[in-house]
Amino acid sequence: MRMIRPEQLKRLRETYPAGTRVELVQMDDTQAPPIGTKGTVTGVDDTGSLLVDWDNGSGLNVIWGIDVVRKVAAMTDTIRSQILAIRDTGLTNMFDIPMVQRLAYDRGYYELVTYLEDHRKEYAHFILTGEAE
Repeated sequence: MRMIRPEQLKRLRETYPAGTRVELVQMDDTQAPPIGTKGTVTGVDDTGSLLVDWDNGSGLNVIWGIDVVRKVAAMTDTIRSQILAIRDTGLTNMFDIPMVQRLAYDRGYYELVTYLEDHRKEYAHFILTGEAE
């Protein structure tokens, strides 16, 4: 078992507070949720493992130093309002992401420009349904 230093544990707890959304990137376990499964962190134990309630019902922990997750940026109210402002201009098809980014940049909506770099799937879901993931 790997030992975690106190400063590493502190940093993990600051990086992944309860309520943080994560997406599974890698987990070497036969009962692991499928890659790409999202979940909500409920805490970090004393070994540095992330305690996660996976959206598919699994409760398998993410083991520090072995498994890999990435934080899923939640769509903030600011980003949502920026998307709606671009939509309301009628200047582009909202699935033309490079144009949406250009229009956002021109208007100083830098949060949206950055969000679209890594969260296109979540963005498309919002455009199609009006709901944030």
